[in-house]
Amino acid sequence: MHKFLHEITKRILIFDGSKGYMLQRYGLKGGECPELWNVTHSNIVKEIYSLYKEAGSDVIQTNTFSGNRVQLEKHGISDRTYELNYEGARIAREVMGEKGFVVGSIGPTGILFEPSGDLTFENAYEIFKEQIKALVDGGVDLINFETFTDVAEMRAGLFAAKETADIPIICSVSFEQNGRTLMGTDPETAVIILKSLGADMVGTNCSFGPELMVDIVKQMHLAGGEYLSVKPNAGLPEIVNGVPVYKESAKKFAALANRFVEYGARLIGGCCGTTPEFIRAIKEEIDNREAINNEETNITNFDITSKIITSKIITSGVKGLDTANITSKNIGELIPKDDEHILNQLADMYSESVADIVMDLALDMASEDFDAIYVNVDKAFSRKYSKAYSKKDSKIISTENAKKNILLAEVINTAQGFAKQPLIIETCSPEALENALRIYKGRAGVIINKGIDGAGNIENINSVIINNLVDVANKYGALIIKENIFC
Repeated sequence: MHKFLHEITKRILIFDGSKGYMLQRYGLKGGECPELWNVTHSNIVKEIYSLYKEAGSDVIQTNTFSGNRVQLEKHGISDRTYELNYEGARIAREVMGEKGFVVGSIGPTGILFEPSGDLTFENAYEIFKEQIKALVDGGVDLINFETFTDVAEMRAGLFAAKETADIPIICSVSFEQNGRTLMGTDPETAVIILKSLGADMVGTNCSFGPELMVDIVKQMHLAGGEYLSVKPNAGLPEIVNGVPVYKESAKKFAALANRFVEYGARLIGGCCGTTPEFIRAIKEEIDNREAINNEETNITNFDITSKIITSKIITSGVKGLDTANITSKNIGELIPKDDEHILNQLADMYSESVADIVMDLALDMASEDFDAIYVNVDKAFSRKYSKAYSKKDSKIISTENAKKNILLAEVINTAQGFAKQPLIIETCSPEALENALRIYKGRAGVIINKGIDGAGNIENINSVIINNLVDVANKYGALIIKENIFC
């Protein structure tokens, strides 16, 4: 077990506070790039890190929140992405030495995810991977994705981190005052999605002050977030002469820290408007307090992660569903199995029409009272290429499989943009399943029965394919449904 993960099972760790607010005190102007100061004013960045350490921070976060190349390009310095992130991490490592922890701070790209915007999963993945590599090379102990309001974008970052470095990952979500993210995800759903994908720690930051954050933390805790990272703002800001002013006192801020501990907080600090004074107050309030274990169950966070993965809950990007008692009556079929016209169009993969077809089907599903939506594109190919399968025409079968591997992901990506119900996927292609689950914004259900090939032959799906399907489903934290609920 990583040292950080071991430490949070033993005691509450103190995070640091705002970098941007402190940099403004040292002269950072509005519109200036904070990350550039890692090179141009490295002595000031180092001093700020040191002030937080002296105030009691066990964990220092790098001055790299907007350090991805998309944000840096706004300042015309995207070509310095590696340098600025590396230096931000290197300086923090120098300050903390080997006794404290350094966390690489990564914020959103600022681009909306498709289908609402232009950001694709793979583009986001590469953007975050570039930043992560620089932070790891600079010496961070773990990564913190923070202030994300779109869990889909955070998923891309989470996978980039998992597939780039073997270090712990924190996923910290920001919520609106209605208790949901800007994209509509509630705390419970966020926890289930992120923990099922392998986030070591989840939490919340920014948005508002500690008093309004208590209920969010409680919901995350009850959903399975036993060890949480919590970083509130110093209250809600007031705009004075065009500048946000935070009036929450450090003493009042710290007094609420104990409430967070009751609901599983193990890493507590501050976000916008907080200073070393706030961290010192938190330290005094909960210094060396023994972490409160779940006495009723007496289990660790890592046990809870396992329980989430083996639970019967599936989610879309915004809502969850317990499938324990679900039947086919509660599930809508996205692709009508008897509509020859639609099936043939999908099998032919008319790129211009696939999105329109699926959009119409998904909107129909969204208007119905279904709990979940079943997606299977294999049957489209079984109709069109049944003769090729019976004749074992390898050339046509190969072409069909290549189309299927692309089509399922396109169908899933479009459907999830218009229907809010969780999706249940079935396919006999591990490649198609991987492509689909990679871009699915929630925790999907995956039916893995005996399986059928494109011609509808059960016996042709061998144990190797079944095992590969299981491996893919597990990789993406999906719920494996072994029973065919449509039998």
